[in-house]
Amino acid sequence: MGIKKAGKSMTSGQIPDSVISRVREQHDILDVVSQHVQLKKSGRNYFGLCPFHSEKTPSFSVAPDKQIFYCFGCGQGGDVIKFIMEIEQFTFYEAISHMASEAGIALPERKEKADDPQEAYRGELRRAMDLSSRFYHHILQKMELGLEARKYLIDRGVTEKTIETFQLGYAPPSYNALLRFLTKREFTPALLADAGLVSRKEHSSHYYDRFRGRIIFPIHDGQGNVIAFGGRALDEGKPKYLNSPETPLFHKGRHLFNLHRARKSIRQSKQAILFEGYMDVIAAWQVGIDNGVASLGTSLTADQAKVIRRNGEQVIVCYDSDEAGQQAADRGLETLREQDLHAKVAQMPAGLDPDDYIKLRGVDAFRQEVLAAAIPLTAFKLEELKKGFNVRDEGERMKYLTEALSVVAELPLAIEQDHYVRRLGEEFHLSLDALKAELRRIRNSKKRMAQGDKGKVMWNNEYHPVNKHMVGSHRLPSAHEQAEKLLLAWMLRDKEVALRVEEELGADFCEDVNAAIAAYLYAFYDDGYQASPVQFIHYVNEDYLMKTISELAMMELPEDRSDEAISDYIRHVQMVPLYTEMKKLEEEQKQAEQAGDIAKATQLGIQLVQLREKSKRRA
Repeated sequence: MGIKKAGKSMTSGQIPDSVISRVREQHDILDVVSQHVQLKKSGRNYFGLCPFHSEKTPSFSVAPDKQIFYCFGCGQGGDVIKFIMEIEQFTFYEAISHMASEAGIALPERKEKADDPQEAYRGELRRAMDLSSRFYHHILQKMELGLEARKYLIDRGVTEKTIETFQLGYAPPSYNALLRFLTKREFTPALLADAGLVSRKEHSSHYYDRFRGRIIFPIHDGQGNVIAFGGRALDEGKPKYLNSPETPLFHKGRHLFNLHRARKSIRQSKQAILFEGYMDVIAAWQVGIDNGVASLGTSLTADQAKVIRRNGEQVIVCYDSDEAGQQAADRGLETLREQDLHAKVAQMPAGLDPDDYIKLRGVDAFRQEVLAAAIPLTAFKLEELKKGFNVRDEGERMKYLTEALSVVAELPLAIEQDHYVRRLGEEFHLSLDALKAELRRIRNSKKRMAQGDKGKVMWNNEYHPVNKHMVGSHRLPSAHEQAEKLLLAWMLRDKEVALRVEEELGADFCEDVNAAIAAYLYAFYDDGYQASPVQFIHYVNEDYLMKTISELAMMELPEDRSDEAISDYIRHVQMVPLYTEMKKLEEEQKQAEQAGDIAKATQLGIQLVQLREKSKRRA
């Protein structure tokens, strides 16, 4: 096959390559990735759990010497800019802008905002969110309209410093205060609706503020940009709490309140505290508990649990003591366990939430009597299960024990099972042998049921549709595929190899993806670049090629290049069309013989002999 020599893919807009290179050089990929993924060194590279797919065995790799990352599980890869784009869901320009700001590098003024309409649109959404946050905060702090809200926060024990830190605000009861403020600044009502700031009456063109008469809690992404709001009603208005809807910037199942502030503390302590509400997080923060986060008005999602897992190993779930809070804690613990987090639950006294407890009893009591006394998931499940039985009644007690042993039977480790069986025996003064016999019976019953059900495995996150796909993608490559990959890996590292391959093989790679990468490499070196995987990744900037290029860059190659090996790879690729043609002729000859066409079969046989001789000369 043939392919034209590729030119550079331009997605950087008005940002010169020299500026992009400066931005990249100021951000070591190991430092950046380490803010999001716990990494351990192995050989020259660092490994951790991939932030882009579920896994228990680390397959995500960072190569500091090459300044790239690559996941051997899902295939995601690229340079530090690509990592920021993926982890924060930024466009290319947003990622560069953020990184340049952190490094103190000024970007040239953009002359053509319309070059990328989607990027410009997201930029306007971010600007609207930032201005709205400032608007709400100003009303709370500086205007008479905010007096009642300020009094409410002061009565709840929120300090001026905390109000500033969390940029708390107040949305006045007016139907169009924010709408008027932003439309005067040339925002359209339609864009504000897309941002979740205003709503529109059904079958009407009339817009109105979404948040009215509410304390405003800004919600940030991992980089500290405002992407949404939570609003608490001051009066008896319903609902008590109202969050922003899903928007292009905000996906409530992916974000956590206060994560951007708490991340450093979570990583240092390897532990996060998961609260149910914003005020709980804020109350804990004020007294020095700075590793607290909260889900956003919904049950904890797998994506939120993954975010926590990237930063820590343990989670204490500290929800309200009411029935709804405990049920939410139960669901959250399961989700955390599925992401391989060591999860515990802090049990609050009846009628108190964490905010109330801290105010009434102080931070020391909260740390010692609530957080330090948190119990593991299984202990919590057994306690919650017990509430549904009258264990003083013999029949009810037997039912409880049977169900409790069923919970214990699902634990993956024999030592855990033994621990909880002994606890049940001690609590109810029962024979340990009898309980273990019943546990074996339950385990065997579950095993028989599982043999007839190929579904999910309890306590295990290995069962995922994505894993099925990954298994299929891990087939052994054919000989010519491997030869092409090795050629490209050397071409990526050595300009001389690339020039030789261009002369001897050109675009005649068998795999389309490999042919495209080779064409880009020829153009890359032709444009005067020297061998550099990270520069080449930026030069190409094509998502469908990024994974393969990252994989090639991560391949282990010998210290010294062998010209004989390069020649062998080239010959192997060159032979593929010959072998393909020979196979085709053999099939046609067989069909001619079966049809009784001896003349055609003979002619095909002569062609086959010629091709075989040709292949011998090349081999």
